[in-house]
Amino acid sequence: MAHLSLVPAQPKPPLSLMAPDFQPLLSKFNDLTRELRTAGAAIKALNFLDNRIVVSDADLDIIARRFAHEIRSQSSKTQEHLTRHSVLIRGIYVSWHSLVKEQNQ
Repeated sequence: MAHLSLVPAQPKPPLSLMAPDFQPLLSKFNDLTRELRTAGAAIKALNFLDNRIVVSDADLDIIARRFAHEIRSQSSKTQEHLTRHSVLIRGIYVSWHSLVKEQNQ
């Protein structure tokens, strides 16, 4: 009978300024941030370590028109009274929040 051996995932080492992949990641993150601002989207938060740019939900039409051909996936996660919606653009998560709608019973 075969044995199942579970091995914990190795934690990713913290991103260092000296790491060879730091500069390209930062450049890609900054380029997308710049393009979002140029398109007219309001940036609410930048989180480079989470690879996430948070925008206003009022700017979704701008993002849809300008970046629709670059969106690769979409996800939503609800926590308490907020839902965080995210799309992946150029390998970076662009997120916005909406209130959870209560259902009538």
